[in-house]
Amino acid sequence: MRRRTPGPAARGRPGPFTLPSGTSVRFALLIAAMATVSALMVNGASSVLLSSVRWEELQEYHDCYARATEEAARERGSATDIRIPTELDLGDCRDPRADASPLVTAGVSAGLLLALLGAYVGLPRHRTRRRGYRPLTGMPELSAYLAGLLGESGVRARVVFLAEPLNSEVHALAFGRLGRRRVALSGGLITLYSLDRAAFRSIVLHELAHIRNRDLDIAFLTLILWRASMPVLGVLTAVAAPASLLLGGALAGTVLAFAAQVPLLAALVTLLKNAVLRSRELYADARVAEWEGSADGLRRLFGDPPAQQQGTRAERGLLSGGVGPGLLSVHPPLAQRARALTDRRVLYEVGFWDMSAVGAAGAFVYDMVSLGPIGGGSQAGPVTELAATVLSGALMVGAAGTVLWQAVAHAPGSLTPARVRQAGLGLGLGLGVFRLLSPSGAFSLVSVGGKGASLAFPYLALTGLCGWALVRWLVLVAGAWGPVLARSRRPRRVLWTVLAVGAAGVLPMADFLLTLPMTTLYAAVFIAPSLPGALVFVGGTGFLAFDRITSLVVPVMLTAVVVPLVGQYVSWRPGARHTFTGFGPPGPPPGFLVRFGIPVAPASAVAALLLALTGVPAPELVAMGVLIAGQAVAALWAGGGHAPLPLARGALAAFGAGLLGTAAFGMLLSLLGCLVRDADLCVPPPAAAHLGLALVVAPLGTLLAWPLQALTVRARGAPTRGRP
Repeated sequence: MRRRTPGPAARGRPGPFTLPSGTSVRFALLIAAMATVSALMVNGASSVLLSSVRWEELQEYHDCYARATEEAARERGSATDIRIPTELDLGDCRDPRADASPLVTAGVSAGLLLALLGAYVGLPRHRTRRRGYRPLTGMPELSAYLAGLLGESGVRARVVFLAEPLNSEVHALAFGRLGRRRVALSGGLITLYSLDRAAFRSIVLHELAHIRNRDLDIAFLTLILWRASMPVLGVLTAVAAPASLLLGGALAGTVLAFAAQVPLLAALVTLLKNAVLRSRELYADARVAEWEGSADGLRRLFGDPPAQQQGTRAERGLLSGGVGPGLLSVHPPLAQRARALTDRRVLYEVGFWDMSAVGAAGAFVYDMVSLGPIGGGSQAGPVTELAATVLSGALMVGAAGTVLWQAVAHAPGSLTPARVRQAGLGLGLGLGVFRLLSPSGAFSLVSVGGKGASLAFPYLALTGLCGWALVRWLVLVAGAWGPVLARSRRPRRVLWTVLAVGAAGVLPMADFLLTLPMTTLYAAVFIAPSLPGALVFVGGTGFLAFDRITSLVVPVMLTAVVVPLVGQYVSWRPGARHTFTGFGPPGPPPGFLVRFGIPVAPASAVAALLLALTGVPAPELVAMGVLIAGQAVAALWAGGGHAPLPLARGALAAFGAGLLGTAAFGMLLSLLGCLVRDADLCVPPPAAAHLGLALVVAPLGTLLAWPLQALTVRARGAPTRGRP
């Protein structure tokens, strides 16, 4: 047989398998969530059972923790340093599980991993024996044909074809462990080899596509964890709900929150799992179409009425999922699979509930990891907090980023503003709801008597807004880096590098959002108890953001601006300009110095100094106002012209003008103080105070100048994205 050459790809656009699909990363997020909760349950139970800890001791520890939290927060109520319970000196409160040896926890975790590995290795052999699969013997022509299909597909793994002769349905299944893949052919499918060779070929190639796409292991491990964890979580929920009514004290709220969170997590994870499995089938169909150079064979199976009438009900069930279309099906319906062959946008659909599950799983991973290796927070600390933030943030950015990059690269125009808004709100609300329902959050709420609960509403609004901003920014970055992917020999490396840099830049914001409810809760109860919790949340969020402006706002702002601009710059290198079409007469963009706000900085510094010396009231505020006005001028100047990303270019210029202008103002003021021999003003430039003030004025002025520039760009109709 002659191997068919895949059809040509669109010029300037990567093929559907050039970039990693969001399926793999979302599978990794699912595995992380289920593995975390499984390890936490096993480690927590082992720390109690193997350390001879009584239930009464655990309840007394939680009650003591609540009392110590309230007393310590009252003592520090007047301080600006608002501390969370894990940072308090709990005095006599001592977790009875704290004496559990780390070897016990490590041993139990190793046992869980070994059990998972044993299931991964042994289940394929068990399935083969239980289903009665047999080697293909006595059929040399069929064996030779299958060997030819294997060679055509380019699958390098060792594949063994098996037969299920007693099954008259038309069915095929790819399974097996790494290094030993198996494809089972039913008796009905073997009969179809003689009746309809083209249909047989398409079905077998579809199973080989699963092997080529490397989705067998991820799907298999996810299903193992899901099937092993869901019954246990169901039993725990059924026991925890009534038990919370009998416990009393602070522990009751934690148990009740866990009982409410687990079913919601199970439902969202199930929906996400099914969505990813449906996507897996669509990608397998796309791989077959790429191998064949045409989708006619699959299209005939999906949409040709005679073929459907000739096929058995089991064959149609195989193609449509057997369970029926909908959210609970693990296979997409026939109509969707047929449409995906001609409209690739179906492969890259981004929905509200899909992103909600991503956000929920990220929040769940954060809460479970931050509680420490045995739960309860007794062995938690800065290391677990950092690990929780990095793991959950990286997984969420990776899961959202890969599917959005795929959509921008392969289906431009499919991500309409409405779809971006839905996906962003889903991501943010999933994160916010599960963070509020976390056991640690419920414990803190019970510890303070339920006061300040109204902060949940502005918190969900904030997480929804941040989720929308993150999704929109990822779409912007994907458009700016698109030409780089089109010509790069290793586009996956480019994708992972950009997403890694982006994740590192937004991690401070992720940490801020994840710790914000607990921090503002104590502020609402002990610092401003007479004000509504929602109002305290808004004011406390602004205060904390301003207090952390150099460690929170600056890295997030620079990441949001620099990453797409670097992509645009690399895309416009010599030899890459042909990838951009449709801009019309671009006009030369502002010069290099203008892009960083350098010409405006000294001018604004001199103007601020002159106004401050004229004797105006509040000269410090007047000088700061002049510097911020200079930032607005720098943003409008750098964002002019017809080049893409005017808002990012303006924000970078505004930040540079604010940073350099404030530093220059401080240096001029110091020089003037030295000339008039003022000891208070004459300090060696650049002083630490000058740099600190510059790092405050630069982001603050950028935030104030950005809306003005956005209105100006919108008025003149300039493109705001990397593509027209």
